[in-house]
Amino acid sequence: MGKSSGLALAIISLLIGAGGLGIGLYSYLTFGERIVDLETRSIKGIWYAEYLEDWAPMLTDTNETIPNLTISFQVKEGESVYFLFISRAIIYAYSGQTYLIFAFSIDGTILYKPFTVAGGFNIDETWSYIPVALQYSIDTLTAGNHTVSVIALNSYGSNFIRQSTILVQTYIP
Repeated sequence: MGKSSGLALAIISLLIGAGGLGIGLYSYLTFGERIVDLETRSIKGIWYAEYLEDWAPMLTDTNETIPNLTISFQVKEGESVYFLFISRAIIYAYSGQTYLIFAFSIDGTILYKPFTVAGGFNIDETWSYIPVALQYSIDTLTAGNHTVSVIALNSYGSNFIRQSTILVQTYIP
């Protein structure tokens, strides 16, 4: 009983090992090119800024740059750029429409698409806390130095934001 069960265990172990080797070889031959491709498609540069204090636009119906959320970054040939803005908007209830609109400004040009809106019509609560996220990716920026800012447009004087961050990443698509 001792020799035959040991031999059977050895044969089963060899079969499992050979099966694992076969699966590994198949995976390498099938997906190896994709794995190498992922190594070349990577994030090349990261820039980050935050403004954690409350900030309220001074004017209504006027585009204003949010302070401390302007980033200078560099794009190299063949790179794309990803932008991410996150904040929390506090919108005061108003009998009509009350909102904050957010957009990116790249090299002084405001991008009206994409944009995001926090607020709406006839808000029920006195203060509404609305999470804000705006992201954008572009592959047509020329190689060189650029700047990005976050722009806010306010419809009502009491609206404000807090805990705002911006992230910029360059990457190879």
